[in-house]
Amino acid sequence: MSERSGSTDDGRGRAEPAVEDLEGDRPFIDTVFEALSDWRRREVCQFFREGDVSTATVDELAMLLAASEPSGLGEARGRSHDEFATELVETHLPRLDAAGVVDYDHRSDTVRYWGQPTVEKWLEHVTEVDGRNN
Repeated sequence: MSERSGSTDDGRGRAEPAVEDLEGDRPFIDTVFEALSDWRRREVCQFFREGDVSTATVDELAMLLAASEPSGLGEARGRSHDEFATELVETHLPRLDAAGVVDYDHRSDTVRYWGQPTVEKWLEHVTEVDGRNN
């Protein structure tokens, strides 16, 4: 059992509520920060937040990443669409799905975004810090 689930004994025989019980539908803040810690995952979330769409394909998101790859991250620029698609499928979409930010269906390569207030609030902050004008 993880440290974030179940109840714990406070040392006096009383059970303390699980963290998840206290947070309701909001993701654990560490999970949100981990989900937004990579520019590719932030771009995917920004795409849904700023656009008027709630679903996208892996192909559409890979095109978005290829077009918005930032410079100066110490990574090789000019990666192909296929490389971004592979990164999305193998790493980024499963992490966003596990964090409860998106629903990723690997069978249809479809991503659905339902909206997550905590994530959207932090994305607003990132937009302010990065100086993005949308």
